[in-house]
Amino acid sequence: MRMMPAPGAGRPRGRAAVLRLLLAAALVVAVQGSCNAPPRIPSAELKESYQRITKFSYSEKVEYTCRPGYTRSKFRASLVCGEDGRWKGSTDFCSPKQCSYPGDLANGRLVETELFTFGSIANYTCDMGYRLIGNSQLHCVLKNGQVTWDGDVPFCEPIPCSPPPKIENGEHNGGDVTVFSYGSSVTYHCNSAGRGERAFSLVGDPSIFCTTVDNLNGIWNKPAPECKVVGCQHPQIENGKLLSGYRAEYTYRDTVVFDCEFRYTLQGSDTSTCSEAGSWEPPLPLCQRSSCDDPPDVFRAVKARLAGNLFPAGTVVTYECEPGYEFSPGQNTRHITCLADLTWSEAPSSCNKISCPDPVVGNARHVNVWYKPVKYMYGDTVSISCNEGYTIRDYGSDVVLRCTNKGTWDPAVTECTSVPHCPQPVTDHGREVYKSKNDYSVGTRVTMACDEGYVLRGDEQIECKADQNWTPSVPFCDKGCDPPPQITSGQYTASRSGVFPYGSEVTYSCAAGLSLIGDKSIYCTSTDGENLVWSGPAPECRVVRCPRPDVEHGRMAPPTHTFPYGVSVRFSCDEGFVLRGDAETWCTANSTWQPPLPSCVPVQCPEPQVVNGRLKNARDSKTWYPANTTVTFECLHGYHFSGGGPAAFGDTGTATCLADGNWTPLPKCKKQGEADICEEVGDIKAAFECGVPMEEVRTLLEVQKLFLEIQKLKVELGLSNKVIL
Repeated sequence: MRMMPAPGAGRPRGRAAVLRLLLAAALVVAVQGSCNAPPRIPSAELKESYQRITKFSYSEKVEYTCRPGYTRSKFRASLVCGEDGRWKGSTDFCSPKQCSYPGDLANGRLVETELFTFGSIANYTCDMGYRLIGNSQLHCVLKNGQVTWDGDVPFCEPIPCSPPPKIENGEHNGGDVTVFSYGSSVTYHCNSAGRGERAFSLVGDPSIFCTTVDNLNGIWNKPAPECKVVGCQHPQIENGKLLSGYRAEYTYRDTVVFDCEFRYTLQGSDTSTCSEAGSWEPPLPLCQRSSCDDPPDVFRAVKARLAGNLFPAGTVVTYECEPGYEFSPGQNTRHITCLADLTWSEAPSSCNKISCPDPVVGNARHVNVWYKPVKYMYGDTVSISCNEGYTIRDYGSDVVLRCTNKGTWDPAVTECTSVPHCPQPVTDHGREVYKSKNDYSVGTRVTMACDEGYVLRGDEQIECKADQNWTPSVPFCDKGCDPPPQITSGQYTASRSGVFPYGSEVTYSCAAGLSLIGDKSIYCTSTDGENLVWSGPAPECRVVRCPRPDVEHGRMAPPTHTFPYGVSVRFSCDEGFVLRGDAETWCTANSTWQPPLPSCVPVQCPEPQVVNGRLKNARDSKTWYPANTTVTFECLHGYHFSGGGPAAFGDTGTATCLADGNWTPLPKCKKQGEADICEEVGDIKAAFECGVPMEEVRTLLEVQKLFLEIQKLKVELGLSNKVIL
């Protein structure tokens, strides 16, 4: 049996549950939290109704108003308390008000800011050479409820300088001006000196200018120059010379340039200037000795390998004896040195001639035995003659010996040897015509010649040499042709020898105005292998002229007036004519032109043929038609002209014979109804293309329709023409 609870037994438990719910709700509210006083914003002020509240619950909103100098922006001027106890929303709901543009500054500039708004600053600065008068800054402030600038725009004035200082014995070009601004300059000059007085010199920079160091006050960039009488002594240096700047008197800033005499070196600056103190700056240089004098000459010796004409201390000069001379036996060089005191060490002695020993040649004698020096010196000669039957190889029986620069004899002959002989020079059909000796010993010279009708092949003079051979080789005699025949009014050219061996050639030429008839050259040859004859008869010199070659309706090239033998000309025809025959011809020996002259005949066209057509006038029918002839055609019954010809829409067509022998395009006759679509469309100058693709059937049908319309129009035009006729 289920037990029932007593009445009122559950109430305390119910109250406890309600209490717990209330505590939980309170905790939730506490967790969602509250916000402290809203933040202070420089551009806005919290409305008065919220100013004394220090706690605000979640989602509670506060509102602001813009402070003076600010204006509402696009954002809502309110903040909302968030769950995390922080205020939510943008604080940029008030923007500073805009000040007007403050204004520009002459000779200065405004340092721009992005916006000229309440609280911003406008900064001014002046250009170089100007100073600012007034405040350099303007502030955008609130005055009488409006934003405006707190002062006037400053201005820039030129930075002034006091008048430039005056100088004694001089003045500047500024005149009586009392105020000089930044950048102004003045130039000083000295007063002119009186008669007999020395001139003043301007010491210092002649020009000064107004500048500044603090951008407020002007000062002159440097002190003014001075006008003083400055003189420097006449510049002189020992062993030196003045290159430029020579004057009778030297004053301030005069400059001189020096150089030293030969073999002296400049110590110091080569340029010096007269300073304001009356001295030369830098000091005048010195010229110090730097070379020995020229090395002394030595008899029969030369100075070898000299590098210029300056000889500083330590320079070594080498002497070499001339060829055939020496300082001592076997020595032909000597040296001297430039010492520290710039003098030369001891000079060498003279060069002496080289001597040769007495010449000794076996089997020989001295020719000049009556003269024999004590000693043979360089350049002396001795004539040696070999005894009878003896000779010196390569020199013959007599030789001259010369003492050389090496102390030896040249040639180096020690004895004469027995004389060798050459064999007698023998040649068929030849003979000796001169012999220098009675025998054929070495040195004998022989001159050879050939019998009549023969030609000498080789050198005519030969000599017997020490190797017992003739040099050049003994010549031989060969057969030759008789002199070539002479021709009237002509001549031939040949070798100067006047002989004509086998193969020699002569060339003929004629006097001026004559033509050479025949081969101009003949040569010596043989027809039987034994006898020599000329290859052919001599040519002739004759007056040959051909008549002027005139071709009617033709032109000749090159143009000329006379036509001698051998000349050639070419022909071409006038327009409308064609050349018949050879274009080029030559003048022959019989005064005729070969090949015969061509002719120029009129151009003709063959009879034209038109398929399914005929000549309109049967009397015009010919086998050939001259150039420029025009014929008229008509189509046969049932045909008409087509194809864009000269009579595409008429009853007749024409063709003309051209200058090249061809007809202009002939007209075409086509059967009625078989005319090509594209041709019909072309006749009315419509730009349609043949061979339309299958996919463009619609376009093709339109073209066919147009063609039918054209055919219909032609029929109607034909009927109307008949009615008119």
